[in-house]
Amino acid sequence: MTVDPDRQAEKQLVRSRSRIDEVARELAGCEWEPRGPGDLWACCPFHSEDTPSFHVRVSQGVYKCFGCGASGDVFRFVQEIRGVGFREALEMLAERAGVTLGSLSPEDKRRQAEVRDLRRVLERAGQLFAQALRTPAGARAVDYLKSRGFEGKTAAEHDVGLVPDDFLRRLREGGLANAAIDRAGFTHAFAGRLSFGIRDANGGLVGFGARTLDPDGKPKYVNTRETSAFNKRRLLYALDKASRAVSRSRRLVVMEGYTDVLMAHQRGVLEAVATMGTSLTKDHVRLLKGRASNLIFVFDGDEAGLTAAERAVHLTLEEGMEVRVLCLPDGSDPGDWFREHDAEAFEALLAKQGLSTVAFLCRRAIDRADRNQPGWREAVAHEVLEACRSLIDPVRRETVAGEIARACHVNRNVLRRHVTPASPTGGTPVRHPPRAGRVSARISSQFALLVGLTTHDRAAADVERLDRAGVLSHPHAQRLLEVARGLGPGLEAGLVDPMDWLDATREQDERLAVTLDRALFSGPDSVLPGYETALSYLEGVAEEEHAKQVRLAARNRPDIHDDEPALRAIEASLKERDAAKRRGARNPDPEGAAPDDPAPDRPNDHPLHHEEAL
Repeated sequence: MTVDPDRQAEKQLVRSRSRIDEVARELAGCEWEPRGPGDLWACCPFHSEDTPSFHVRVSQGVYKCFGCGASGDVFRFVQEIRGVGFREALEMLAERAGVTLGSLSPEDKRRQAEVRDLRRVLERAGQLFAQALRTPAGARAVDYLKSRGFEGKTAAEHDVGLVPDDFLRRLREGGLANAAIDRAGFTHAFAGRLSFGIRDANGGLVGFGARTLDPDGKPKYVNTRETSAFNKRRLLYALDKASRAVSRSRRLVVMEGYTDVLMAHQRGVLEAVATMGTSLTKDHVRLLKGRASNLIFVFDGDEAGLTAAERAVHLTLEEGMEVRVLCLPDGSDPGDWFREHDAEAFEALLAKQGLSTVAFLCRRAIDRADRNQPGWREAVAHEVLEACRSLIDPVRRETVAGEIARACHVNRNVLRRHVTPASPTGGTPVRHPPRAGRVSARISSQFALLVGLTTHDRAAADVERLDRAGVLSHPHAQRLLEVARGLGPGLEAGLVDPMDWLDATREQDERLAVTLDRALFSGPDSVLPGYETALSYLEGVAEEEHAKQVRLAARNRPDIHDDEPALRAIEASLKERDAAKRRGARNPDPEGAAPDDPAPDRPNDHPLHHEEAL
């Protein structure tokens, strides 16, 4: 897996200026519970829970939820929480960090230029619409707003205006390019309508909605066409206004219309947001659960509103979330209800009449059931059980069985056997990996050292040195090291990107990627030591290995220069041989010299030569 060096350096710079705990606090309202230096825990922003299982290691810049399994780095976090691709996440973090992205491709640069032009058109349009509301021509729109109980401050804060009949001509006369105006998504149907500015979660103006002022006008609402910035299936009206309140309360109140949200905000329920003329989608749900652990649906109290609420509840269950549903009395819509009631009354009504996911589904199923049919209670219970199979928390599954049993008056013990968990995406039940058994210090230290490649600048040198020493002996450690060496410009270029490493490993071997994932995103049951501990241990192992090799070499090739007893024995042997020669010279053998008696002038007679030969 080859990574462009310039882009990799750019990515590392953005990451270095984007602490994952700070980004998670800003985007998802995470409240951290420290359990050690750089060891932070919070309730997961990706699923509902009461006990923190979302773990961040600040030094590594990674997160892992031990409840739902979500994991990644700061870029992956932004992708998941915002529902965007990597390039959008990089651009968002770069803007936050004050980094100018200089290695964009021509296509990226073209797209960025289009987005800038689009925002200029939208901002100019917003100014034009706000000004029109204050002119005599805007009197009718102002009267409408007053008749609905809206204050001028509320309208101004939420980008409410009036679309002039000739707004397209006036935009073109303002010096804006025709192509940019066309790309902004306006149609002639906007003319003469009350406008609502739509901003993304970061506060950028991305489009407009507009309501007719004619009681018989059709359609009642129109939106700008979908553009590169405006996708109503992924946007929630007033989410930018609600973000601050949501970060404190960790809840979102979901409604269906612009005016419902305006009145809720005016009456003090600041967490209110709305879809924009479309049913709730999976993208909406993912956007919601990334910001709040407590969702409340407040739809119209008529049959259409209840049907929309039921459809939304099923979507949240598919994403492993639960909600509360508030059915307003007498079929009233939220805008009208909030006109007569404040935030305190809303809390009281929610406490009294708010229904849990299970209770709401039971009520809807019972209302539809034919009570003259035998077994209707069991059929209702089975229907709700099937809808709730996405709940993976065992304690919650038990209470679900109890709630359904009470609502349908069926046996709880029978239901309990049928409530089994499913994966958040359906299909095979979620099975968390078993806790690791005993792992030798040498093996665990090797993986801890490799993890250091993502956090310690000197780790690359340490790893290469100890690899040459032969102590990185585990086959998985060797394979992971080879993958890391193949990333971009290599280990010597700096820290290894954990997600690039994981992705490259996954391309080669999914099981090996699981091993790396467990090492990178280690949790409370981890057997891995800290980097310094692992380094010290492996350096000790390397020293022991070296000493062992020295001893083996000495045993196989003895050096007698330092062996005094051996030298004395050799010297005594040579002296005895010389003495024997002298005795032989005084008593010559009549048969002649012995065949093994060397000539007097042979160099081997010198003691040093005998020693070297030995």
